[in-house]
Parts: sequence; C-alpha cells; structure tokens
Amino acid sequence: MSTAPSCISTGRLPAPEQVRTLVGEAHARFRSHTRGKNADYIPALAAVPSELFGVCLVGTSGSRHEAGDTDYAFTIQSISKPFVFALICQAIGEDEARRRLGVNSTGLPFNSVIAVERAGDGLTNPMVNAGAIATTSLAPGASADAKWRFIQDGLSRFAGRALPVDDEVYRSEAAANQRNAGIANLL
Repeated sequence: MSTAPSCISTGRLPAPEQVRTLVGEAHARFRSHTRGKNADYIPALAAVPSELFGVCLVGTSGSRHEAGDTDYAFTIQSISKPFVFALICQAIGEDEARRRLGVNSTGLPFNSVIAVERAGDGLTNPMVNAGAIATTSLAPGASADAKWRFIQDGLSRFAGRALPVDDEVYRSEAAANQRNAGIANLL
C-alpha cells in the first residue's frame, strides 16, 4: 500500500461558464508572451508557425473549453512525460515505479547527460529526458513494438481519441536525437 498522497481528482470542474471565462482569460493573458522559441534542433518543429497559441481544457466527462489556435494539430513532445509515468505507475504500481525511477529534482536542464552521471544509484526523475527514457523502458511488453503499443494506446485513452504519429516529426527527431541516444547508452 502506498503511503504517498492520493493523486485522484474529484473529476469535477467549476461551473461551465466559469471554466470558459478562466480559459479565455488565460489565453488573453499569455498570448502576447513570445519569449520562447521553437526547438530549432528538430527541423520539422522549427518550421511550425511560432505565433500559434491555444488553451484547451477537457473535463473527465468530455466537456471541452478552449480559446485560440486549438484546431492546429501539434506534437505532444515532453508533455507526454507525466502521462507515460502515470501509465507505468498503473502497470507496476506507484511504489515500484518510484523505487526503480526516483523522483528527485536534478537541478539541471531537462536534457542533461550530467544528471545520469551524478545519480550514482541510477535514479533520476521521470520528468527529465533520462528519467523519461528509463520510464519508457518499464512499459509492459516483450518487444519494442509491444511497449510502443502500450504507450500509444494509453496516451490515446488519456486523449479520448486515437493519437497518430507525425511521421515527418518522428523522422526529423530520429535524425537529430544524438543526445537522447547518448543518455540511453549511459542508462
């Protein structure tokens, strides 16, 4: 039995009008922030129009509240990390996932190789690249394809629809993923 605090939501959002208002306010407040930049080390992502910005909140009942560019399909990238971690916690248990992965802050950039070397026990954090790679390795399945199906099916359930793979982005990332390949080799 886990001694960790419960991570279960009530599943209840405030009244629909209030949620619509809050989503609209969040969009209005942050749409002018342009300090970020597209990932230029992934050519397919560098080509995405950087002015796109949308906010969408979907309740557990399927209610949808959105503002801005919410019809533009985008790749989920690192947004997948907490969801994959949740799938692994569900598959092997939260305590076992924490024991095998750790949840410690690295204090380093999300894609740091140094974090792997500093963690003498091999534990890192599922929310940084090294930890996400380790998390993915714990997916049930006898083959890479079976592990991938487990993750893609789980992410699709979270989304409430089948999530496709963007082949152009996949190829672009695969050609430029030397850092993550290096992290995987260190693990």
